[in-house]
Amino acid sequence: MNIKNIYRNLINLVLTAVISSFLLSCERIRDDMDDCGIYLEFVYDHNMDYKDLFDARIATVDLFVFDAEGKYLFSKHARQEELINGHRMFLGGDIRFGHYKILTVGGLTDHFNVSDVDGNALSPGLTMLDDVRVALSREDGTVSHEFSPLWVGTTIDVDYKADLSVWPVKLVQNTNRFDISLVQVDDNTGGRAGNVEYTFEIITPEGAVYGHDNTPKVKESVTFKPYRLRAGSEPGELSEGTLNTTRLIHGEGYDYQLIVRDVRTGNPLWVYDLMEFLKRIKPGMRPDGSPLPMQEFLDRQSEWELEVRCKVVNGFVAISVKVNGWIIWLNDIGV
Repeated sequence: MNIKNIYRNLINLVLTAVISSFLLSCERIRDDMDDCGIYLEFVYDHNMDYKDLFDARIATVDLFVFDAEGKYLFSKHARQEELINGHRMFLGGDIRFGHYKILTVGGLTDHFNVSDVDGNALSPGLTMLDDVRVALSREDGTVSHEFSPLWVGTTIDVDYKADLSVWPVKLVQNTNRFDISLVQVDDNTGGRAGNVEYTFEIITPEGAVYGHDNTPKVKESVTFKPYRLRAGSEPGELSEGTLNTTRLIHGEGYDYQLIVRDVRTGNPLWVYDLMEFLKRIKPGMRPDGSPLPMQEFLDRQSEWELEVRCKVVNGFVAISVKVNGWIIWLNDIGV
């Protein structure tokens, strides 16, 4: 019996020594070579180029770290030049071994805020992951200022163990830029100098507030207006404007309106379902031959050029709309 106890104690001592030696070596390797611990690798290939553009597009990342139960622990900010090879972050020195949930936001500026469901700053030990909101900063239901691009990485689950592990973080752009122009087809004269006669709006069905899974959390209309509007400079061009919107969502109940409005009277001259235009220009396939879903197309494409061609004799009549080079004829004439 005593011999068995001796063997048992010896085995326990050996196992303890081996584990301790491994952990110490892991710490030593991490300090000397950064080859041990947990790394996050940021990737932005969810674009129409189908290649990683993280280095070229995203200047900063902000991490929001939660424990296994979803309780907020801390955040970490880094500029791209502070990342390893411009796209990888070492996180092992900030946390102990265990399970974590990590939300990543790229390009975060004062134009957006990360808060709890009531708009308060995240509170360590109190704020839960399901209560986190990533939202466009706005005072009311109309947005007419330019805001910077924003990327969101859906929350990932991470296990930190005594080894080297690399966890990819896939980012999706949550902002869009629309360049819109109004062209009179029966007018070949030069651009209209002087006051702008027409403006544009896009009315969205959700409130530009997203959860940690990047789904909309507030169902209310927001009107996006141009932050830059001027009289047209090309032949027949009546006006041109540039505006931003947040993420476009495809699905039942998500209706987007494109509006041409008379500046002088404020009256809408033309209203159309924006999503119908975007559906018409969606490629059927990805480059690898697999089907391209509509929502993925909307997330990949972030820059849009719309040219509304019209006649304004005896009233306003829209003839066609050119979207990113594709002409869509109205009144079911054809494409």
